[in-house]
Amino acid sequence: MLGSYYAGSSRPTPARLLVEEGAVQVRDGDQLLAGPVPLDAVAISSRLGNTPRMLRFADGGSFETADNAAVDRLLSGSGRRHGLVHRLESSLRYVLLGVLVTVLFVWGGVRYGIPALAEGVAFALPESVSRQVGQGVLDVLDQQVLFPSELAEDERARLRERFAPLLQRDGAPIRLEFRRAAEQIGANAFALPSGTVVFTDQLVTLAGHDEELLAVLAHEIGHVERRHGLRQALQGSALGLVVMTVTGDLSSVSSLVAAIPVLLTQLGYSRDFEHEADRFAAELLAEQGIDARRLGEILARLERAARTCPPDEEPCPQEAGGWTRYLSTHPPTAERRRLLGDF
Repeated sequence: MLGSYYAGSSRPTPARLLVEEGAVQVRDGDQLLAGPVPLDAVAISSRLGNTPRMLRFADGGSFETADNAAVDRLLSGSGRRHGLVHRLESSLRYVLLGVLVTVLFVWGGVRYGIPALAEGVAFALPESVSRQVGQGVLDVLDQQVLFPSELAEDERARLRERFAPLLQRDGAPIRLEFRRAAEQIGANAFALPSGTVVFTDQLVTLAGHDEELLAVLAHEIGHVERRHGLRQALQGSALGLVVMTVTGDLSSVSSLVAAIPVLLTQLGYSRDFEHEADRFAAELLAEQGIDARRLGEILARLERAARTCPPDEEPCPQEAGGWTRYLSTHPPTAERRRLLGDF
């Protein structure tokens, strides 16, 4: 399709490009639309695959053509060279090098750039944002999977008193809540960006010692102090933007393929956060004179409860590797217990 655009107009006009004695002109039948001008005075866009080429004239008009071979011959006959983009994409070596550089750049940005950016933004956001997000999440959970605690009032009061040294320490304000959880949540504890830490009744029942619950609280305080909730949300949003930028409008199979590296990266972020919270907990417990291995003990209880392992089997036989171990938002329990034992 051959077309010409008048200066200042976006409406195409069918036309032909003619070259006579080194001069270029554009005609629509007998009507002269542009030129004649020397070929050197015409700006010709670089070839990029089979995309149409643009020949731009000094008066602002342009001529568009998909006949890249004819344009190539025109350039060759005049001694003009192809643009840098075309020369690069025509070389397999440069193409492979470009792919490698792009992959390394994207990987570096995803693995290190996005986390660093999310951390900076999370700590720059005002506390009001964290409170609003945390309260909104708790409201949704209370409507769907959390219910009023069935622990005795005196037991909850006793635990609050036992937890007081950690709740009243300097740092982010922590509010403790007890809830009975739906079966899919079970024995668990989690920290919200607002500083609210939720303990489920099932976790309190499962614990073999108050110090195990203190260790869990220290771990969750680590999530709050390091703003892991906000950072995870920001990183997830940034990853989505990266995928859309690299792949364009996603659909069906391409969506699935693009989601795989995002999933694995998100899981990697989560495991990094868990290790960071474990280290924070170990240091905080040491200040209270509590062995960090208490956290490892409650983690082992949680794993056995979740996998229905016999209580005398350590480690759980189903802990063997494979995809179920790799595709986990938490590092393997054995690894975490080993690291906690080093503190």
